[in-house]
Amino acid sequence: MTSPNRNRRNQRGNSAVEFALGFSLLWACFSGVFQYGYTLYLYNGLQNAATDGAAYASHLNYCADKASTFTTNVRQMVIYGDPTVASGASTVPGLTSSNVTIALTPATFPTSVTVSIKDFAANALFSNFTFTNKPAVTMMYLGNYQPSGSGC
Repeated sequence: MTSPNRNRRNQRGNSAVEFALGFSLLWACFSGVFQYGYTLYLYNGLQNAATDGAAYASHLNYCADKASTFTTNVRQMVIYGDPTVASGASTVPGLTSSNVTIALTPATFPTSVTVSIKDFAANALFSNFTFTNKPAVTMMYLGNYQPSGSGC
């Protein structure tokens, strides 16, 4: 006949080993879900910022002599959510003016405007992801276009 105390001595530490194995598996699953979710959160924010910028640019009057003012206002709309704000907290963490690309197509008399985000690095929990030319939003240009030399 075996003593109940002897069986307990043989099982000491089993719960600690089981906890360590189970916790490591759960930690890997939770961190993977967090990393995936955070990356989708950043991409959704970039998509919203590009859409807002393209909608703003599609109605904005364009003067070819002041093209830099047009692109500056659209970039500020994408980054800060307001074309009059030149600094502060960006709508998406880490988004800078070098990540925003604005293109009028065709350049002579635009029919569409494209706002895209290029080379945005998403710093997730364990690795970094780079969105290359994504997201991009194209909208029909509805503003007034004034060619260069028109005195605008």
